Amino acid sequence: MRLLTNGTRTTRSLTEWYFGKAFVARCLEETGKSGLREKRFWKDGTGYLTVIL
Repeated sequence: MRLLTNGTRTTRSLTEWYFGKAFVARCLEETGKSGLREKRFWKDGTGYLTVIL
């Protein structure tokens, strides 16, 4: 699993600090359920989180 914050690869702990743990957990769950290998999420005030499985 890879996490991209506004297009830059980041660690999970840094991503959770930037977006919040609840937001990251929800995004990971939604990506797993969607069946897609890559999914992008928007959060106002912070930007994009891209999850690549």
